[in-house]
Formats: sequence, structure tokens, C-alpha cells
Amino acid sequence: MKTLLLATAAMLLQISTIHCQADQREFPVLSGPYLGQKPPEMTPEVFAPGIVSTGLYTRDIAMTNRGDEIYFCVSDAGTTAVFVTKIIGDRWTEPSIASFSGKGFLDFEPHISPDGDKLFFLSNRPPHDQERKNDWTYQNIWMVTRTESGWSEPQLVDEPVSTEENEFFPSVTSENALYFTRSKEDGKARIYRSQFESGRFKEPMIVSFSVPDTGLLFNAFISPREDFLITCALNIDSTNTDQDYYVSFKSSDGSWSNLIKFGPEINTPGDNANSAYVSPDGKYMFFSSSRRDPSKPEPTSGTTLRRMIDSKSTPGYGSSAIYWVDARIIEELRPN
Repeated sequence: MKTLLLATAAMLLQISTIHCQADQREFPVLSGPYLGQKPPEMTPEVFAPGIVSTGLYTRDIAMTNRGDEIYFCVSDAGTTAVFVTKIIGDRWTEPSIASFSGKGFLDFEPHISPDGDKLFFLSNRPPHDQERKNDWTYQNIWMVTRTESGWSEPQLVDEPVSTEENEFFPSVTSENALYFTRSKEDGKARIYRSQFESGRFKEPMIVSFSVPDTGLLFNAFISPREDFLITCALNIDSTNTDQDYYVSFKSSDGSWSNLIKFGPEINTPGDNANSAYVSPDGKYMFFSSSRRDPSKPEPTSGTTLRRMIDSKSTPGYGSSAIYWVDARIIEELRPN
């Protein structure tokens, strides 16, 4: 009995220690712009490691014009949701699933209109009361509107934007032009533009670029002034064997320049470009990347399970994370 009591006491002490350790893992006090993170220079840095970029599959980012709300996406174990952190008082809240997400659907690719009144996103919600599917059978653009009590219930951005084909990755200009990707049944993906006029989006027009038929253009961020566009691309030239980031600049006559590939600071071998974004103040470019940090050790004979577990909770081990870099890296590519 004495042995049992000692064992029970030891167990209770261990449980108490675990609870104390859990209590110590409170969300840190963060204040200031961009979650209080030190701004990057011309070399990309992981954005908010351990807070936004955590080792979970993380991509897509959007911010309000004032920078007081940040949205991003996390996918893990069947959950794909939009998370939000915002400034309340003078500190950032712990990221949590946004009010319109986490409803049992797959939600990705949030984008806030420059005026902050609307948030667009990709979802696999069934359109028009169709039968629910648990995969990406439905890929349509949905929208929530800001109200006094928060975001509204999601509404489908209906035809002519959302159709029976796949539409995704919305991005909006200050003049309410919606850019998005449409992927057809034959797998061809292109960027489209639809102008909002008289209370509805007009018939989308393809954004023309000189690329081969086998090339894919997708997930394009449009600047609020509509003067440049950053897109993901695959198979558009001999160097484009991975999904890479490209930029195009709009000329005074309204035409777009040829697509210009970002350098190795952004496009790393074997990486998959998925989403890019420029902060509302124009200072920083954000992009998702599954690059592996060469300073992190590769698992070898003798690597402990604990170290393997730790590697899954740290960005830079090959899972998608969000990076940021000084936006001058865009302007350096602008043609003279």
C-alpha cells in the first residue's frame, strides 16, 4: 500500500508539472505592426515563426488596410481553415479560426478588399444547395461582408464569376476589379478579371499573357492600384519546371509586360509557389514557400523521436510556411 501511495503521489506530481508547463505556454504579448516582428530586408525571412508559421501547412495571408487584422490559412489532419489575429487594445490576439470558417468545409485563400468591407475566399461549400462533397469537387469564390457585429454569413460570388468550372484565389483592386483563377475541365488554368459595376460583377475577361498552351497561370495577386500582378506559373518556359513566382507590370496603355521570374531568393529549387501578397502599405511582399532550411539537420540514424516531433512544429523542414521580404524586390524587376 505504501508503494502504491508513493507511486500515486509521484503520478500526481508529474500531472501537476505537466499542467504547470502547459500554463506557462501562454500566448506571448505582441504589440506593434506585423505582430511586432522585426521587418525583413532583401533576404526573405519566415514570418512570425511559432505564431503564424508553425510547422503546420500554412499559406495565404491577407490584412486590413490599417494592418490591425491578419488572416492566414492552415491545413492539417483534414482541417483547412482561415485563421485570424487582430489588435485588441494594444496587443495582438492569439490566432484562432475566423467566424466564417471552421464550419466543416475547406476554406482557403482569403483576400480583403482595400476598403476593408468585404473578404473573399475559396471554399468547397456546395453552391445552390447542391449535394455536399468532402473534397475539392466544388471550388468557388465566396464572400463575407463586414457588419457592426462582425463578418456576415458567407455568400457565393455567383455567375458569371463562380461557374461549374473551378474558380479560386480572389484578389481585388481599389476600383473593385476582381482577379481570380479559372481552371477548366482540361486542366488549363488562367487568370481572369471581372469588374464590379451596377451592383454585380461583369462577365470575366482573361488576362492575356504570352504563354504556351501547356503552361499554367494561377493564384495571382493584383496590386490595389492594378499596376502590377504577381502570379504562380508552371511550364511557361524552359526554366519553369517547378511552380514559380512571376511578376508583370501594367503599361500606361493598359497592356501587361511579359512575365518576369523572381530570382533564387524567392524561387528555390523543388519548392512550390502557391500564394503571394503585398502588404497594404506596399512595404513587404509575403509569399508561401515549402523550402527547407539548410541549417536544420536532416534525420539520420540515431535521430530521436522527440527531435522528429520537434521538427514538425518548426518552420523550415519542408512544410509550407509564410515568408516576407522588402517589397523593393518587386520594383527591382520593373522594366526601365
